[in-house]
Amino acid sequence: MKCLMVLAFALALPGIAVAADHGPVFGYATPVNSQGELSFDTGIFGRNGSQGTQLSTGSGFGYGVTPHITVNAFLPAMFGSGSLPESRIVPGSEWSAGASWRFLHSVTSVGKRIESTASLGVVVPGPTQDSGVLDDLHRAPGVAGTLATGLASRSQYVWVGGGYTRFAEASHDRRPDTLSWSGVYGYRPAKLRRGYDQWDYRGFAEFTGEHTGNVRSSGLILPNSSTTTLWLGPSVLAIFKNVAISGGAQAPVFRDASDTIYGRERVRFAINFSYLKYSAHTSSH
Repeated sequence: MKCLMVLAFALALPGIAVAADHGPVFGYATPVNSQGELSFDTGIFGRNGSQGTQLSTGSGFGYGVTPHITVNAFLPAMFGSGSLPESRIVPGSEWSAGASWRFLHSVTSVGKRIESTASLGVVVPGPTQDSGVLDDLHRAPGVAGTLATGLASRSQYVWVGGGYTRFAEASHDRRPDTLSWSGVYGYRPAKLRRGYDQWDYRGFAEFTGEHTGNVRSSGLILPNSSTTTLWLGPSVLAIFKNVAISGGAQAPVFRDASDTIYGRERVRFAINFSYLKYSAHTSSH
């Protein structure tokens, strides 16, 4: 099956965030575009908490330079008034661009493969402002990197991955560093495993986590601004020819964050639409 999006959210680089034909909504995965394939995806991502709701929407683009290297960009815009921690799992207001390299692609048997993909990119301030405590900071570019590995077959998928994002300082302000990680299990039921000209479905259980460092404002550390959270929830992916629609939601299973600064984040959700323009010499993944 051919890839419909590249997950680099991800990394965002879920810091640069886009997805994959077999891919989850929130977690890290390994697929990249085939050589010459151009992908486009757009969606809406949301976070809701006791201090408001944050929404971001944007478009992502990916191009397969080689069978194992994809360059990509993600251009979101954020709106809403939620006061929430920094996140690289759910996109914010930063624009990003980078590359993903699938450095391991081992076919172990018919329809089964082991893969590993590394991504590296830059993150720059977008045209829309953040909300909450991050809205008061001077913004500067950052660097994001991710690594994902996993096993994929015709019916089951398992991926684990992690990412790190670090921002530069601007006028004695600095956004917090973010360490993120994920584990994903996917299942493609035999009854819903259909041909290219029919809708094909798969479901995922996605576990993600993030640790953000302290916020630095005017050269001083904001007390109690570091956070650690763990999230769990389902997502569904439907594919028809070269179009994919995916959606999912997560709830917190562990939370260590200041209620005074961030309130209590209750839910994260995402809906994404993807389109892939196949090349004339596409090869199967």
